[in-house]
Amino acid sequence: MSTAAKQKIIEALEELPGDSLAAVAEFVDFLRAKALTQPGASGTGRPVTLGGLWKGYSFSEEGIDAARTEAWSGLGKGLE
Repeated sequence: MSTAAKQKIIEALEELPGDSLAAVAEFVDFLRAKALTQPGASGTGRPVTLGGLWKGYSFSEEGIDAARTEAWSGLGKGLE
């Protein structure tokens, strides 16, 4: 955000009555939370890169399929 836009917001805030400032603070918290829940949000507005996370590992399709089958095999057990 540009410095001019920030300054304009600050000037507008200074003109508001005190009880309105609480509402503005709540709205800012809402916008911050909304930004964090959007896909790719990392709190900085930039995507998180995981470069090198799996370095040194190799996965076959069969291994991935077996892990997926094992992970899902217990789903729903005990709910009868």
